[in-house]
Amino acid sequence: MSTYLKVGKFRILANGIKSGGNVASYFCLSDGSVLHAVAGQRDAQQFLQEMRWASETRKAAQTQAANLRAGTLDMKKYVSFVRKAHGERFHAEHSSVFGDRDTIPVQMPQLATPQAKTHWLLARQPLGRLETIYPIVWRQVLNEELSALPVEK
Repeated sequence: MSTYLKVGKFRILANGIKSGGNVASYFCLSDGSVLHAVAGQRDAQQFLQEMRWASETRKAAQTQAANLRAGTLDMKKYVSFVRKAHGERFHAEHSSVFGDRDTIPVQMPQLATPQAKTHWLLARQPLGRLETIYPIVWRQVLNEELSALPVEK
């Protein structure tokens, strides 16, 4: 299933061009928990890479957490795998020479890229609920203002 939600301000000019606004995409599980997020615009190839990463991470987490004999999923193991995957991506994208690469900073690093900040957030709050994650991405990662105002024409 797919959906969208307008949460920011933008206008549609007379020539049909959109002015302002930003975009964030979320890859969620069926219960609304965020497996992965992409902050900002991406071209089709980049978006496909992020989608594949989300899919492969989900499959690997399921494999790590599955108890085939009992037919159950250990959610602690699942969450731990997702946390580690985002932590690895955070360190790969942030490339900080300071700190332990096995730990995630307590505070969001302000000098990191938007995508590194998003991985930081999802390492700190793996499988957080969409309604909790999207305002943080919108305000603190993309530096946008949340708005329920209709689109201006």
